[in-house]
Amino acid sequence: MRQSLLVLAGFLCFAVPSRGQKIPDYLPAAVKYDPAVPTPEKYLGFPIGRRHLQHHELVGYLRELARTVPGRVSIQEYGRSHGDRPLLVLTITAPENHKRLEEIRREHLKLANPKESASIKTAELPAVIWMGYGVHGNEPSASNAAPLVAYHLAAGTGENHARLLRELVVLLDPCLNPDGLERFARWANDNRGKTINADPQHREHREAWPGGRTNYYWFDLNRDWLPAQHPESQGRLGLYHRWKPNLVLD
Repeated sequence: MRQSLLVLAGFLCFAVPSRGQKIPDYLPAAVKYDPAVPTPEKYLGFPIGRRHLQHHELVGYLRELARTVPGRVSIQEYGRSHGDRPLLVLTITAPENHKRLEEIRREHLKLANPKESASIKTAELPAVIWMGYGVHGNEPSASNAAPLVAYHLAAGTGENHARLLRELVVLLDPCLNPDGLERFARWANDNRGKTINADPQHREHREAWPGGRTNYYWFDLNRDWLPAQHPESQGRLGLYHRWKPNLVLD
């Protein structure tokens, strides 16, 4: 009996510290950030990764970011999900690009037209990148990473960072599937324990049907790029064709 207790105590010595492990800092150590711009942790009250973000928390922080750094960040609602949650895109670029954003967009679209593209001075035109996060709601690392990426781009300082923003227009869509993300976040947060449990049989990892992968009406939005039957996809494709970005990250 005593030997069994000693073995159990040994396991507990390894288990208890794991609860207190610090959430790692995901941001580049070499970049300095404007202290006037709120971090996700300051706004939310907890570090990214402590628990799953609900959609309204994600939206709230990104709206605050656009309010705080209007020179670099603007936010637009391009649609609503079936569950009436906002579909948002952040446009992040240098202040001088923001001032002529519509001109940049029109010039950029000429690149897709062989009759006009030869006249474009590409060296003077920022590249356009579209970054879409979280088409499957129960693959939550994507949308939970979006506020960190947005903060990095909005708050970073230094000449290298300024050059990056001068040479890019970043279209950041933080959540392609708001209803699925919300369904999953509520389930996972309600059923998780204080100690992290990676066992796939744990209740946290076994969602009740239909789960968070699909949208409000259980459709996998990663299969809706071509049929475009759902408002999330229709809005996303409208945004895509409005810009025709050089690079699409999904």
